[in-house]
Amino acid sequence: MGWIQKLRQAAVDGGGAGTRRAVEAAEAAGRAFRDGDAAGAAERGDAAVRMLRELVAQRVRAAEPVLVRALDKQSGYLAALGRQDEAVALAEEAAGLARAEPEWAQLLATTLVTYATRLVRAGRLAEALEAEREATGIVEALPEPVLAQGMSDLAAGLAEAGEHAEAVVISERALAMWRMLAGRAAGRSAGRAAGRDEKAEERFGQSLSEHADRLSELGRWADAVELSAECVAYRRQTAQEQLAADLRRHAVFLERVGRDLEAIAAAEEAERRSPASAS
Repeated sequence: MGWIQKLRQAAVDGGGAGTRRAVEAAEAAGRAFRDGDAAGAAERGDAAVRMLRELVAQRVRAAEPVLVRALDKQSGYLAALGRQDEAVALAEEAAGLARAEPEWAQLLATTLVTYATRLVRAGRLAEALEAEREATGIVEALPEPVLAQGMSDLAAGLAEAGEHAEAVVISERALAMWRMLAGRAAGRSAGRAAGRDEKAEERFGQSLSEHADRLSELGRWADAVELSAECVAYRRQTAQEQLAADLRRHAVFLERVGRDLEAIAAAEEAERRSPASAS
C-alpha cells in the first residue's frame, strides 16, 4: 500500500474531513512536482504536512507514518528549490519520527537514505555516509523500490559532489537491490498470467547503466565494460528502445580498454538502432 493510500485509510480510521483535505493537498503536491512545478509542490506539500501534524496531535494513529512520508517528500520539494537547510531539517525530522517506532524499520531505512541524500547536497558528507550505513544495515536483505531509488539518488549525488569512490560503493548497493527486486518481480510474473513487470525491468536496466557510469568516473574502465555489456544484453531482452543509448555508452568504454573493433561494431549498431536512422 502506497503512502497516499495509507493516508486515505487514515480517514476511514478516524481522521475524517481533515484527513481528506490532507490527501488532496499531498496528491496536488505530487502532481505539481511531476509537472515540473517545484514551488507549487512545496506550497501544497507544506499544507499537507501542517494538516498531518494536526491529525497526529489529535492522536489519529494511522496518520503518524503518513506524516513521516509527507516530511520525506516535502524535503525533496524544498531541495529542488535550493532550500537545502530546510530540506535537511525536514528529512532529519522524518528519520527521527520513524526511529521512534520499532515496527517502522523499512520506513526508517527509506527516510535515512533521503536524509543522507540531503546531507550530501548540503556538503555534510561524513554525516551522510553514517546515515546511509545505518539504512543499509536495516534492510539490505529485503529491499523495496523506494529505498533502492533512494540509494540510486544518493550515489548520483555523491558523484555530482566529486565523491566518486563513495558513489561507487553506494551505487553497487543500489544495483544489488534493483537486481533482487527485478528477480522478485520476475518470480511473481512467472506465477501469473499478467506477464512481465516492465517497470522493474526498466529500473534494473537503468541501474546497470548508472553503475557503469559510476565505475567509469572512478577510472575502472574494465569493470565499466563488464557492467555495460550486461546492460546491453539485458536491454536486448527487455527494452529495445533503450538499446541504442546503451550501445553508445558501451562503445565508449570498449574504446577506453583498447577493444577498438568491438567499439566500432557497438557504435555502428547504435547508429542503426537510433530513432534518426529508423526514420
